[in-house]
Amino acid sequence: MLKSSNPAFGDETIRNGDWWSDTATAEVASISGIVNKTGLFAFVLAMAGAGGYATISANPWLLWPMTLVSMVVTFGAFFLIRGSARMARNIGFVYAAFQGFMLGGIAVMFDNLLASQGVAVAGGIVFQAFLLTAGVLIAMLALYKARILTGGPIFTKVVMVATVGVMVAILLSFVVSLFGVAVPFMNPMNAFGGGNSAWIGLGISVGLLLLASLWLIIDFRRAEELVASGAPKESEWYVAFGLIVTIAWVYLEAMRVIFYITAMTSRD
Repeated sequence: MLKSSNPAFGDETIRNGDWWSDTATAEVASISGIVNKTGLFAFVLAMAGAGGYATISANPWLLWPMTLVSMVVTFGAFFLIRGSARMARNIGFVYAAFQGFMLGGIAVMFDNLLASQGVAVAGGIVFQAFLLTAGVLIAMLALYKARILTGGPIFTKVVMVATVGVMVAILLSFVVSLFGVAVPFMNPMNAFGGGNSAWIGLGISVGLLLLASLWLIIDFRRAEELVASGAPKESEWYVAFGLIVTIAWVYLEAMRVIFYITAMTSRD
């Protein structure tokens, strides 16, 4: 039985997956299998993102309704898979489709905000965010392969606590905004005005990008432990799902960082 030092991939996940009942005859998981399945999720994410970008560009009023729907569906899909890891094989594609559509819509929003100030990103924010995401992925893989970062128990706990803290802070910011309390550094438009709010906003975006990137280390360790344990091939879907969740988050934060840098440098 797999014993993982990663709390995000412990015995409970394996039990929920119920993958071990026929391991004597099952084909075992492999790194190439995980990569291929992650690629399938990424393809759906990218195609949905292109569809979301085109749809929201033509119908800007759909941005917030579709973002809300996508958020509900993606959160629902995430917790369904966390509850039953076997569902990653099918529900993972639902997650990738709706998450991709939402990212495409957000990209339109950032492009439109920049255009409203007469600013444009070379190649578009979608392409620049793709390059930054690819760079982060390669860098994190290199750090993991060199064993500079290994995603051990302490590392994982720190990243998980930081992530929960960020989620609570974002939720609190949203709640206080409902009561008319402004949170300047959470408003992207403040990037054009410069000053402390813009710098704090950029700092938060860079911090979130770093936090999202560190989850890749945890995902790499999860994949390595899964393969070493001789887990059945179907379990590859769960690890691939975890990777696409992290990659989507990295991409979102990459867009935010690029937006802030472009908006702030446009004042010079």
